[in-house]
Amino acid sequence: MGLEELTKKEQIINFARHDPFLKISDIAENVDTTPRYVRTILSEANISLMELREKYARNMEERLAGDKSNLQQATIKLLEKDKDFETGDISINKIKDVEFDDLVRTKPQERLYKIVQEKLVDNKVYGWQEIITYLSSGINQERLSNLNSLYELFGDKGINNVKFRNNVIQVEAANPILETRLNFKGEENLVMKSQRVILIDKLPIGIENYYFDANSIQLVFPGELVV
Repeated sequence: MGLEELTKKEQIINFARHDPFLKISDIAENVDTTPRYVRTILSEANISLMELREKYARNMEERLAGDKSNLQQATIKLLEKDKDFETGDISINKIKDVEFDDLVRTKPQERLYKIVQEKLVDNKVYGWQEIITYLSSGINQERLSNLNSLYELFGDKGINNVKFRNNVIQVEAANPILETRLNFKGEENLVMKSQRVILIDKLPIGIENYYFDANSIQLVFPGELVV
C-alpha cells in the first residue's frame, strides 16, 4: 500500500504525525490541496502541530538521556562473558519492491533500500541487523556513517512513534552469505533469526531481520513463556 492510496485526509494526518516540523504549506503541497483544507482536517482530528513538536522534543530528550523505563524486553546475551560490544560499518543497497508491496511509502519520491549493520564483540562479528524500508533517494553513505542506531533512519517519519509487530524467532541453517558474514568454520552452522515488522502509526513501513550465531548467544525472555 502506497501513500497515494490513502485519502487526502489520511495523507494530511499521516504527514503531520510523521513530521510535525513540516509547515502547513508543505503538507498542502505534498497532498496537492490548499493550506486552508489542511488546517480544517487537523482541527477536526484535534491535531496540533505545536503539541506534536513539543512531544517530539521531549521524547528525543528522554532517548538521549538513556531512558530505559520499559524493562519487559527479551534480551540477547552472549555465552562468553566480559566481552566488548561494538557496532560495525553500515552498508546500503537499493532493492526492488516487488516482494515488499505491503510496506508503505510515506513520501512519493522514496525508494526501497536494504540497510545492514554488523554487530561485533572483540572485533568478531556475532550478528547483523538488516532493515528493509523506503527512504529518500538522496540518502548517502555520509549520513549513514553518523548513525548511532539504524532506527534513526526513521527520524523524519516520527521516530518516537516507532513500534513493532509479529516478532518471529526461528533457528535455521545459515545460507552461504550468513556463513561468510558470521565467519562460520564448523559443520553445524546455525543462526537464530528474529524478524519483525516496523510500524509507524500502525502503518507497516519496514521489515527488520536480526541474525545471530546460534551457538554463541542465548535468548532470555522476561516473565512467563506461553507455548
